[in-house]
Amino acid sequence: MAPKATTGPYIPRPLPQKPVQGAARPARPTGPVDIRKTKEYKSAARKWTGAMVGIPFVIITSWILYERIYGNKSVKKLPAPKQQPPSSS
Repeated sequence: MAPKATTGPYIPRPLPQKPVQGAARPARPTGPVDIRKTKEYKSAARKWTGAMVGIPFVIITSWILYERIYGNKSVKKLPAPKQQPPSSS
């Protein structure tokens, strides 16, 4: 008769521990917050963009008006449209 194969003595595994009720879990870090989604950032970005777009218009307009007042430049006028003789049909 052949001997039986044994796997060894039974060793119980420890059960996973359950969290204790009422104990506060440590807060996990949520990662960096994207400030571009906040209301304050959007408001500041709109103002900044408006200023960056508007400043060149203000500078050029001011320069043109300055030249008209102190530089003896006249207002540019469109040329009069040429009148074509009526076509004879």
